[in-house]
Amino acid sequence: MFKDWLRALGKLDYVQGKSRPKVECILCAVKDNDERVVTLKVYEDEILFISLNLYPYNPGHLMIIPNRHITSFLDLSKEEIVHINRTIQGVQLLLDSLYNPKGYNIGINQGIIAGGSIEHLHIHIVPRYGAELGYIDIVGKTRVVPEGMDSVKKKLEANIHKFLNKEFYETF
Repeated sequence: MFKDWLRALGKLDYVQGKSRPKVECILCAVKDNDERVVTLKVYEDEILFISLNLYPYNPGHLMIIPNRHITSFLDLSKEEIVHINRTIQGVQLLLDSLYNPKGYNIGINQGIIAGGSIEHLHIHIVPRYGAELGYIDIVGKTRVVPEGMDSVKKKLEANIHKFLNKEFYETF
């Protein structure tokens, strides 16, 4: 049925740099709403912004990105560390309310050797749902994401203010 394999259209070219936008830093360009990049931001404040991942592993795969262009976790200030970690908690509450995942992968791929393909620090939040692999994943060697990016973005934007607001950040 599948001659060789299926592929996630566009991702290979992106990873290899063939279809990457010609910008100095793709995440800075997203922050600045540069028209040369796809902007999937769902939230921003004075310290960070949150964007859907252009090539998600699952619906709700988000990235938390410091506004400052830094490449190392060690470069974060204490204020940024606290704010980012509170944001991770708020994002989990948001995703729990919208998608009810069974777990999360939360991580940083710092540096090319560690799997980082963008040299701007960012934290991945990947909701996990249990039995995620299906026929296409196994036979086709590609991921099938069951909800469209526009639908996910609209849900997140409509609800994120309930979880990330001044009161949330100030409570401990």
